[in-house]
Amino acid sequence: MKKISLVVSFLALLFLAPSCSKDDPTPEVDQEEVGTAKLIFTEVEREEHGDHAHYHDIENAEVVSVSFSGADMLPPVGEHLHLEVGKSYRLELQATDFAGRETQQTFVARPDIHQAFILGAPANSLSYEYADEDADGNALNVGVTGYLTVNALANTFTLNYVLRHLNAGVKSRITAADWNNVNYNQFTGENDLDLKVSVHLVPEGDHDH
Repeated sequence: MKKISLVVSFLALLFLAPSCSKDDPTPEVDQEEVGTAKLIFTEVEREEHGDHAHYHDIENAEVVSVSFSGADMLPPVGEHLHLEVGKSYRLELQATDFAGRETQQTFVARPDIHQAFILGAPANSLSYEYADEDADGNALNVGVTGYLTVNALANTFTLNYVLRHLNAGVKSRITAADWNNVNYNQFTGENDLDLKVSVHLVPEGDHDH
């Protein structure tokens, strides 16, 4: 009888084990997976202070934006942005995961492994300052938020916003001056985002989009 009881107990454990696994927590979703992205250019006032500048919100600010979606994160067909010479814009990344939840702050939360590069513009036509901050107001160089100033006219070019997921220890080699470094691949890692859109730098007052 003892042998029979042991066999019955063993079989019962085999049948019960799978049912217990249903209570296991589901695997954690990768919070850096991006389903959609959006770049928003909001006009701001630039106030010069010697070797640096302050930026202020203005009333009735011009806002230009472009959205990216699909497996290749492409903008709408024929999308073309105009940015005006002499103006500064707060450039913000908005991103959502595949469940539609905003996820851009996950990049700011890990500033040690994330860095944005803004490429493609003719030399000296744009300038850029990183403007990310942590919860205590300390400055971070990530590029989810920054200020872009248009310095000169330029014919249409492809603006390329790259958000790089860096290998451990690489961030220490990057400075704010690398914001448009065409050799960004030297900073080893992989791209979380690689967004491209057609941009034209036009005279102030030219709103023909």
